[in-house]
Amino acid sequence: CRSSADMDAREELKCPVCADPFTDPVNLPCSHNFCQSCIQIVWNMDELKSSKEIPLFCPECQILLPPDVKLEVNSDLQRRVLQVFGRPEGESQPMILCDQCIGKPEVAVKSCLSCDASLCSAHTLLHQQREALRAHSLIEVTKDLISFKCKEHGEELKLFCQEEQTAVCSL
Repeated sequence: CRSSADMDAREELKCPVCADPFTDPVNLPCSHNFCQSCIQIVWNMDELKSSKEIPLFCPECQILLPPDVKLEVNSDLQRRVLQVFGRPEGESQPMILCDQCIGKPEVAVKSCLSCDASLCSAHTLLHQQREALRAHSLIEVTKDLISFKCKEHGEELKLFCQEEQTAVCSL
């Protein structure tokens, strides 16, 4: 059984964008931490854009940041994440890309059962922010979305049948 303090400590080691334990955490000048890839996605950075072309801000406190802000991995924070959560799973799982990204797809971090799509950090954030999308069912990223749907109706499996001992849709 974990104490409340342990739970708080674990939450502090999670990225506010993807809600997962930090991966290559970076610390912004305002002292907020993010996964390096998450902040780059939020800032819409890619090979074609330099950080000087777009205004940079902290997604947590909304403070504007200098255009030359350095995104250096905070190795102390990374060590703490590894101590608390352990090493990430091996790279044996196939990489799943975001179905919503146009052009250069990002790596998916969640899957949406309502949209039948895998989502990157930025599109997951949109799902959490837009009222029309908040009710969608986000799950851990998976290639096998069909296994979460009713084979007969195509609806999301939301209920559990005690008699059949299986998940069922609401139809």
